[in-house]
Amino acid sequence: MARWLSFFAEYNFTVEYKPGRLNVVADALSRRPDFETVAKPNSETVTVAVMTSSVPSTTLYDDVRRAYAQDGEIVKLLTHLSQPSRESLKRLSSAYRSASDRYTTRDGLLYYTAVSGDTPRVVIPDDADLRLRIMFEYHDAPIGGHRGREKTNLTVSRDFYWPRQYQFVREYVRACEVCQRVKSSPSLRAPLQPLPVPAECWESISMDFVFGLPKDARGNTGILVFVDRFSKMVHLVAVPETITASGCACVFIDTIFRLHGLPRELVSDRDPRFTADFWRSVFKSLGTRLKMSTSDHPESDGQTERANLVLEEILRGYVHSFKSWSEFLPMVEFAINNSVHASTTHTPFYVNGLRHPRVPTLLECNSGLRGGGTRASKNRFGSRSSRSDEEVIAFDADIDNIDIEEDDASESAEALTEDNDPSESAEALTEEKVVVAAVRSQHTEANESSDEFILARETVVRFVQDSIAEAVDKQKQNADKNGRANTLLFNKGDLVLLSTVNLPKHVVTNLGSSKLLPKYIGPFRVLHRLGNAYTIEVTT
Repeated sequence: MARWLSFFAEYNFTVEYKPGRLNVVADALSRRPDFETVAKPNSETVTVAVMTSSVPSTTLYDDVRRAYAQDGEIVKLLTHLSQPSRESLKRLSSAYRSASDRYTTRDGLLYYTAVSGDTPRVVIPDDADLRLRIMFEYHDAPIGGHRGREKTNLTVSRDFYWPRQYQFVREYVRACEVCQRVKSSPSLRAPLQPLPVPAECWESISMDFVFGLPKDARGNTGILVFVDRFSKMVHLVAVPETITASGCACVFIDTIFRLHGLPRELVSDRDPRFTADFWRSVFKSLGTRLKMSTSDHPESDGQTERANLVLEEILRGYVHSFKSWSEFLPMVEFAINNSVHASTTHTPFYVNGLRHPRVPTLLECNSGLRGGGTRASKNRFGSRSSRSDEEVIAFDADIDNIDIEEDDASESAEALTEDNDPSESAEALTEEKVVVAAVRSQHTEANESSDEFILARETVVRFVQDSIAEAVDKQKQNADKNGRANTLLFNKGDLVLLSTVNLPKHVVTNLGSSKLLPKYIGPFRVLHRLGNAYTIEVTT
């Protein structure tokens, strides 16, 4: 064939197919009429099939038999089972001695049966390599499927037995790196870390943006929300979506600093407007700390998030009552600040100024300090005064400037007695003494009112502090009930895994599908630790 192929290779020819019924010349060579084409009736056809038998085998049981010799307790137990006697029974440890009737031997393997009629299980000696090998086959191998500790333990304990088997399986599954990467953590979130309770009003402020609103006449599409973390008072400012860090600083100075002074700290999320260098430099020059919440954790500033929710609910209820939502914003701010807060059990207005603001329904009502409106004043006879606030303030100021001594009163009396009738002088002197006594009485009442106001203010502050602390503790208790059991603490240099919940898909994997993304990536080394928050070294 090779010779003819070499011969035909010198020619350029085309092979054409020709059916056999037309290729008579070629068929004459293979279909000779003198050949018999029909089998004889008495012929037998014998079919021979060649089969190859393959039997899988494993060296596991041979390794188990060899490992028995390295376990002293197993050797004693095998000796007792092969030649039972009192002496061999005494040599066993108390655990094996009390359960010796549960063990049997067959083919050099030791079997354990917990109850009568149960399937005997091969006893694995105290050999870590053997036990890890079995765990790999029943957990890590594809037929194991990286199941949890309960299912893995049921599968392993169906065929094998060793003391404290469940604890071994539990620790193995817990330390499985693949399971840690691809499975959801049973502890969904770390314990809640509440912010410290402020000591006074406007000492600590939280701020956030609300965007996505319709554009008003001035082009504003958002609201900058400021919340005092002590009194819960809210200030709302309409802002455009294009507001910059410098614009935020100007709004802060005009809205907060102008009215309440400089706070000690501000709490915000990691909005680029708050993390900008300009914003940081402003607060650095003012001497205020800027606290940033953890990325993708709005619960760090839950107070402002809650205020945003209430704000949106109120705006949604009056969206058709005003031409522009920004026109309604001052009334929204008033409504929030005039409502009792659940944490303080007081309104923000009352916690700030120890008074309730006057509302339209109280215009004709001369209410007192706690009822709404102005502070109550009394005349010299103890009845309610009908004078206005300006007159009361001016009168109190005059009291501070009055200083009448007895010598001045005597000189006045002498002057009166020199030129006037004695009876008239006596009446005038008596009237002047009454006036002096009344002035002194009102001055004393003013001082007492000031002391009462200061005492009431201190009482309210202390009460609000306790109320906020109690509310924070209750919030933490309720939040930690649902999945907040991760109290593990890591130190600098430890290796940890990072959750992929808030990471971009292309950073995690190149599979192209988010369904099979791992739950965690890593490990990464811990650089710093602050409470339950960590800074890790992420390689790029």
